[in-house]
Amino acid sequence: MRLTSSFAVFRADPGEQDLAKARWHARDGRLETAEDEYRRVLVANPGIATGWIELFDLLRRQGRLDHALQAAEQAEAHFGPDAAMPLALKGAALSEMGRTKDAVKALEAALERDGNLALAWHELAYAAYRVGELPRALLALDRAFALEPHTDTLMLRGRILREAGQYEAATVAFEAAQQATDHDIPQREAERELLATARAGSLGGKRPRQFSARERAFVQSGTVILAPEVVTADELAASFAGCLAAFGPLVRQVEWRPAAIAGALPADRPLADAIGKSLGVAVTVSAALDPADHPIIVTIFNNGGEEWAKQVARCERWKAGFTFALAQTPAAPFVADVAGRLGALNENLVRLAAETALQQNLDFTPDVAEAAALAASERAPWRRRMAV
Repeated sequence: MRLTSSFAVFRADPGEQDLAKARWHARDGRLETAEDEYRRVLVANPGIATGWIELFDLLRRQGRLDHALQAAEQAEAHFGPDAAMPLALKGAALSEMGRTKDAVKALEAALERDGNLALAWHELAYAAYRVGELPRALLALDRAFALEPHTDTLMLRGRILREAGQYEAATVAFEAAQQATDHDIPQREAERELLATARAGSLGGKRPRQFSARERAFVQSGTVILAPEVVTADELAASFAGCLAAFGPLVRQVEWRPAAIAGALPADRPLADAIGKSLGVAVTVSAALDPADHPIIVTIFNNGGEEWAKQVARCERWKAGFTFALAQTPAAPFVADVAGRLGALNENLVRLAAETALQQNLDFTPDVAEAAALAASERAPWRRRMAV
């Protein structure tokens, strides 16, 4: 959740100018430098409430929840136990930690002290959303937005409405968030949420709670996952072997017609060779690819690396080609059209399992019906890439 005042629909107090440098570093992704700058400003002037909120959010976005809770407690030490804002931050941290009852208690205490604190209403809505109390979440968000119009509140409203299966209303909320700011960060986030909402709406009118694991992954990222089930480390090689066996039938069912296959990295050549053999397609190096080949670019492990990003960008620029990753991390910024597995996997473990999988031959063809249907969807990301 971003609560930085620069993302508000209406500009914040110019008295917050001391935070400009920290915000600049944060927007450019220099999070450690931004944190140091926030702390420097707050040591010099601990009365800047927005500084505490933005420092908290910076830590929260990195998953450093213990540090975020400590920041809330430091704010409480300065403003006193009767101040609402530190309690709201404490409630937000506890909510992220899964301590919902403690979170709601802290947030309600914050609202008892200041019923007009938009931050507390927003975080109460988020806590309710996390535990599936969607009507309560929407009511709290209405109050938050009335007090302080904010892109982040619009974004959360869109997510809640989408989770409720109200896709048209969710689209309106995300479009409003996109139009309410000139900053590229929230605009890109709103665009991603709009695409996710369109994918959700394309799944036959089902609500998110009815989605299969594969459908949920498709909605969230656009990637079609061949093996969505959870497996142990010992089962990973067998799972990868199944993914390799499934990829060829999926390509044929979706009617991709590649004339060349290449690995994104030299280390990906064995994977490219295996897929090329399965499809009867020539394997080459990525530098030799041509848009007319409608190539498939493959990688064993998509962890957002520079070379993979370069190859995905080529496909986007060419408006041609497809991508496949045997394993993909959830945080990878450039996702594959199809991935074998999605998860926070250890790279060495992935590569060892892939090496074993590439030496196996399954004596059956996995069922690819659901995966192929998603890959063939009009909302699949590769369709947008091909659009002229």
